[in-house]
Amino acid sequence: MGLFEKLRARISGPRLIDELETLAGQCEALVNRMRLHAERGLYPAIANEVRAIAEQEAAHERILRGILAESGRWPRPPENLPRDGSNNWERLSGDLEILVQFTLVLQRQAMRWESEHPAIGETLNKIASEASDSEFKLRRLAAKLDPQALD
Repeated sequence: MGLFEKLRARISGPRLIDELETLAGQCEALVNRMRLHAERGLYPAIANEVRAIAEQEAAHERILRGILAESGRWPRPPENLPRDGSNNWERLSGDLEILVQFTLVLQRQAMRWESEHPAIGETLNKIASEASDSEFKLRRLAAKLDPQALD
């Protein structure tokens, strides 16, 4: 390994995996929040859809955890999360905010990983695409609960 490869590995390697730890922690926190919110007084049909989104994101969290485990790393819990909210709309809007941020950062991570480790980059791209679909579904559910929405 040449000097430039060693320097590049030292600069890009740890930062990417550190950022992936943070992303996995955000995903784990999101899944826990969504599962809790599905149990807190949502209409049954909406609660089932929120549970389904939470399970999709739980599958993503398991994949991220597996990537981290190969490097002997674990998800890092987020430092702060949006407040829980006083009604269903606020709770799902907070979940949506976390999911939007997760998806954006994951898309950037996927591009950076593609040059370092193409298989991981491809996996992260797939997760980002599926998370974007989940984002759309959750946005639709939150809109149904918007207290200011017109009939």
